[in-house]
Amino acid sequence: MRPGIRLTIGPEIQLEVTSYTTPCVHNKRWFRDEDFSRISQKLNPGWSRVYAKVLRGGVVRPGDEVVVSEGLG
Repeated sequence: MRPGIRLTIGPEIQLEVTSYTTPCVHNKRWFRDEDFSRISQKLNPGWSRVYAKVLRGGVVRPGDEVVVSEGLG
C-alpha cells in the first residue's frame, strides 16, 4: 500500500490511503528488543502502516471483495 491507492470493499466502502504512519515509541513493547524502527517507511520501505481516509462508509461483510486501484488525484 502507498499513498494515493484506493480500496473498494464490498458494494459500499471506499477508502483512500493518505500517508504512511510514523513509528511511535509507545509501540516498542510489541517488538523484539523494542526495535520498532522496523515499521519505519524511511528505513524499511514496505513495512510501514498507513493512514486511510473513508470516502464512503458502510459495513464490511465476510467474503466482501477488495479492489485496489490508483487514486484520481
